[in-house]
Amino acid sequence: MKTFLNLLAVLLLFNSSLKAQENKTPDNDSLNKSIIAVKKELDILKRLKVNGWIQAQYQHADTVGAFNLDGGDFPVNVDSRFMIRRGRIKFTYENNNVQYVAQLNMTERFVNVADLYGKVTDPFIKWFSFQAGIMNRPFGYDIQYSSADRESPERSRYTQLLTPNERDMGAEIIVEAPKTSKIHGFKLVAGLFNGTGITIPTINISDIDSKKDFIGRVCYYNTINKDKIKYGVGASHYYGFERVSNNFLFSKVSINSLGENEFILADSITKTVKGSYVKRLYYGFEGLFSVKSIIGTTTIRGEYVFGQQPGSKTSNKSPQAATSGDTYLRNFNGFYGYFIQRIAKTKHELVLKYEWFDPNTEVDSDNIKSINRFTGADIKYTAIGIGYNCYVNDNFKLMIHYNMVTNELSKNLSGFTREIPDNILTIRAQYRF
Repeated sequence: MKTFLNLLAVLLLFNSSLKAQENKTPDNDSLNKSIIAVKKELDILKRLKVNGWIQAQYQHADTVGAFNLDGGDFPVNVDSRFMIRRGRIKFTYENNNVQYVAQLNMTERFVNVADLYGKVTDPFIKWFSFQAGIMNRPFGYDIQYSSADRESPERSRYTQLLTPNERDMGAEIIVEAPKTSKIHGFKLVAGLFNGTGITIPTINISDIDSKKDFIGRVCYYNTINKDKIKYGVGASHYYGFERVSNNFLFSKVSINSLGENEFILADSITKTVKGSYVKRLYYGFEGLFSVKSIIGTTTIRGEYVFGQQPGSKTSNKSPQAATSGDTYLRNFNGFYGYFIQRIAKTKHELVLKYEWFDPNTEVDSDNIKSINRFTGADIKYTAIGIGYNCYVNDNFKLMIHYNMVTNELSKNLSGFTREIPDNILTIRAQYRF
């Protein structure tokens, strides 16, 4: 980018000189004016940054038509595929404490807007910023960590289900300690969002109800010992809503007359629940510790979340369009943890990832029965990912990752009496500029 700007400056200067020579031989004054004009144009270009990446990958699944969250379900009769997982180009323009960001995502399947927002920072102490548009939801570390830098192919299962597409339309206030502050590394973000996520192909809906969701995050990340040690902690909260579309709200799990767990219908006789709102509540805690030593950089990173998720009978995923069926409230928890080891001072890296997502913590496996209104949406999943990354240079990364997914077994629920073969091998080449 720097070389391009220098070349452009020379061309602009040469062009200005040619125009001046068409009329008369330039004197020092006209030449200085030309140089000043070129510098102004170059200053404008310097404020614009362009970057992006392409993730081309091959995947192989244990079975044809595998359902998965490692890039989406496989088509019927397909157990291997080539695909562009992400193709990003990002434009960032900064001037006078104002930032404009536009990012597109392009794949063989669709083209969509990934980011489109503006940000203004106070010009005095530079602690406070206001940001509005399409942007990452400020919940947890997993969402904020760029897909280009992540050590595994995809974000955690709970992130993809609770906050699909990671981004949403909204506005937020940011309080962040500048580099000159003694508490540099402190950051507080609080905002209001539509709650539906970004517009996706075939679903052109920006909001589905009259409520707005609150999301907040506070964190502190810093380094010591000449950046040899990195550490940080954080906490997040999501306070949102889902509209009940009919008079069937199953608001809790309780013990029935047979001594079994069962979804219980809320009181819809003395009061009408249709059109009311139930709460979407998430709580998250995050942490990171990284140290450089003779064996290389060792990093441990993880998050734990819990809360309440409204959903349908067959889905625990946050809806991105208006719903029409019954509403089910589930208490959930989830976790992911990374152990990352860069081998000495080489370009090679080993990755171990462990995660789980339990969408309904109030019922155990053998009590999950369809007769008591439980489905696959109440099944717990765990996964162990083993990976290898090679950072060939600043522009190219090779990733090989094998994700071993395990579902909770329930002898009383059809389809989950055995382990579902849904392990995924991903081989990815990432090109970055």
